[in-house]
Amino acid sequence: MHAARSVPPYERVAAGAVAAMRTAGTPNLLLVSGPSDFELGAVLDELSTAERRLQEQDARPAPDVVRMSFGASPPGMSVVDRLVRLAGTGAGDRRPDVLLMRNLQQLAPDELPLLEDVVRRWGAAGTRCVGTVTLPLPRESRDAFGAVLDGLRRDGLVRQVTLRPLSVRRFAAAVTAEIEAKPEPTLVSWLWRLTRGWPATARAVLRTAREQGLIRVVGRHAHLVSGSTWQRSVAFEDLVLTVRELAGPAWSVAKAVAVLGQLGDAVPELAAEALGVPEGEVRELLAHLVDAGLVRRRRADGGWEYRLPLAWAAVWSALGPYERRDLARIAVTALWQGTAHCADRSYLPERLASAGRLVDPARASAELLAAVEESGRDDDRAGRWLLAAARLTPDPAQRPRLLLDHARVCVARGAADEGLESLRAVLRDHRDGLRPHQLLDVCYSYLAALYRAGDLDALQRIATDGVLDGSGTVEPLERAVVRGCALLLLGRWREARDVIGPVRDEALRGGDRAGWDAWRAEFLLADAELWLGLGDGTARDEAGLAARYRAGEATDFEVPARIGALLTLGEIGRAEELLDQTGYRAGQLGTASRMLIAFHRGRPREALDLTRRSAVTGTHTCDAVESAMYHHAVVLLVSGGRLNRASELIALARARQPNLPHLLTSAEALCELVFGEAERAVSLLRGAVRRAEAEGVVAGTELLWLRVADVAMSLGRPEALVRCLAKAEWVAHRLGTDRAEMARLVLHAAVHGDASAGQEALRLARWREQPLEEGAVLTRLIRHGLGDAEMLRDTYALLGGVDALMPRFWLRTLMRARGVAVPGRQATAAENERLLGVLVSEGLTNRRIAQILGTSEKSVEGRLSRLFARTGHGSRVELATALLTGRLQW
Repeated sequence: MHAARSVPPYERVAAGAVAAMRTAGTPNLLLVSGPSDFELGAVLDELSTAERRLQEQDARPAPDVVRMSFGASPPGMSVVDRLVRLAGTGAGDRRPDVLLMRNLQQLAPDELPLLEDVVRRWGAAGTRCVGTVTLPLPRESRDAFGAVLDGLRRDGLVRQVTLRPLSVRRFAAAVTAEIEAKPEPTLVSWLWRLTRGWPATARAVLRTAREQGLIRVVGRHAHLVSGSTWQRSVAFEDLVLTVRELAGPAWSVAKAVAVLGQLGDAVPELAAEALGVPEGEVRELLAHLVDAGLVRRRRADGGWEYRLPLAWAAVWSALGPYERRDLARIAVTALWQGTAHCADRSYLPERLASAGRLVDPARASAELLAAVEESGRDDDRAGRWLLAAARLTPDPAQRPRLLLDHARVCVARGAADEGLESLRAVLRDHRDGLRPHQLLDVCYSYLAALYRAGDLDALQRIATDGVLDGSGTVEPLERAVVRGCALLLLGRWREARDVIGPVRDEALRGGDRAGWDAWRAEFLLADAELWLGLGDGTARDEAGLAARYRAGEATDFEVPARIGALLTLGEIGRAEELLDQTGYRAGQLGTASRMLIAFHRGRPREALDLTRRSAVTGTHTCDAVESAMYHHAVVLLVSGGRLNRASELIALARARQPNLPHLLTSAEALCELVFGEAERAVSLLRGAVRRAEAEGVVAGTELLWLRVADVAMSLGRPEALVRCLAKAEWVAHRLGTDRAEMARLVLHAAVHGDASAGQEALRLARWREQPLEEGAVLTRLIRHGLGDAEMLRDTYALLGGVDALMPRFWLRTLMRARGVAVPGRQATAAENERLLGVLVSEGLTNRRIAQILGTSEKSVEGRLSRLFARTGHGSRVELATALLTGRLQW
């Protein structure tokens, strides 16, 4: 069954209108009405485009078109006078082929009968008229408009088209077509709230939002940048002409409604208070705004809202700082006094944050903190509310804690620059009130914020002298710990170990603070040793971490940091055990750690979604956990045939200076191998091996040696596996992890033809219950000649469960070569077609696809022609859009 091409809604309206105007006996007037001149203008633009298309098809001469707008009528000039003058003709001369009349709602009631006469007479002479009307009609013109339309309708001289917004489903498809990327649900929801599904408005908002960096595209998925809300000041004003045309008192009331509108029946009284005018005058102005189609009254709660939320955003962004604060003060006072009510629980904290000290600071701070607890700290508004609470609290001891909380929330959502400001305020204004362990917690957070903000120069200076900007003098012990932490963040683990080791020893010999300092130094030292393949310290620290956390002695970052490290090493069992022991929830972990859990537990779609969410944040760096996240995400993308997306993700991660660059290189080598560039893969891997060995980094190098072995086999150099095995044995001994042991067993089986080692690797993989990892072990054993027919079939079925299109394609080739029947002939054909569709949608040329699939370019052309014919999509762009929107499925 062919999938219909997605045609923009106004293109359909325009195509139908042009076809009608070219058909004899059609009505003289096409009247298009809609909510704004912006939407109606889009229809007129499409009319011109549709007319040009038809001219190109049938070689007709261009029609004589006259365009006019009634937005600003010159005084003393009637409709007929203006039509004649603009058309350039006299009353009895030739008329234009098409007359486009914009903003007919601007005509005065006494001019409308003249308009009817023009439509009748010019239509009889062959002129087709097209008019636009912005709704709602002015109250004084409604009866006259109705009379004119009734007369034209009785004689069959008018065709009316009322524009409608898109449904949510069609809206999402239109957004996909516009940006050529799949919009994530939060982005679709944001756009819907702003535009209510009006397509032309949505297109303009998308363009503006992308220009201002509110939207980022990663892996053909478009995300709303974390922290972006529809209250953010963006240049949408030009899209809302009705708002710009307001002046004087009406504009003042429109601004008051933007802040007070949700307070229902109290709005007129409160707006009158804000503007210093009688309430009756406000009610008249509100009626004027309703007639103008700008605002309306909600039936459910009596609140006032903008018909198009985008207009509200424009007015909100136009408010001056004092206007916003004073209106917020009025709203808060009314809510506190009980003279107004609002069902939206976020309304009051938002107004409290705006009002600042114009209201009772102590009460405002307490209510803001209660709102944060209710909404959760992952709410985008939590950071704003925490910062406002910190500024308002009368408790000097509470202020630094709130600033620290605000900073952590900002860093977590990718706004490290905002967090740095709060941390600098703590170090500058509240340092003397912090106890030693509190000061170090602030220092750790400050260093992490610097790292996330990408200020690596500042971090390098701190790693050299151990002094934070604005922190004053620090004790030698604290200075060493700060230096060690900075070195860890920079990935200079050998240096970090050399700095922190003596600190740990000194802390153990210390006095009252010995226990506290020893544990923290032990944690930092273990972190350094973990990446260097020295596991004893890690095991010791891990054993005591859960108990210290339950006792409230561990810092906020220790548990998630250790869990992230374990996940990076592939030790998901140990990570989940630590989660259980501490009571820490997986949802509290960072995005990269949650991605690794999803990956290891065989949830590839969730893993890729989390990777994209991490990639679109404002983070400028890539720590060890994120290095592993990007590595595994690239493997997933390659497995699914999404090769260009994999290359783009590698480039993004490399630009962030990954702490484990060899993992990114391993993933890049896989891409080159799929593209048939094995020698390029060899060069990349050699450089990665040299760098890792020079820096003493061991973590993750088992994956590197497995990739080296893959490339060696593809080049027919099995002798290189002997060195890979020796290195893998050394890594397994140093790390002591299950994943490193599996790598050793797979390479041992390959080098020595040891089936028992292969079975032991497979047993370990199955015990770990990670389908993606198990599939990789099985695939490698098969490639090394250690798989029988049953193993081939089992592996093929396992990979089908994780949507691994490329590995299954390779296995089918191998199965046929070994005489093993591939199950499901019809399903196989569909999967081959799907893989071809994915490769095409990646923008790969036929030649490139032929290289990947091991076939001829002519064969690819033939298969692609059949695919286009079956699906009804005539171009690669249409095919890609259909795949993104889900309209094309296998």
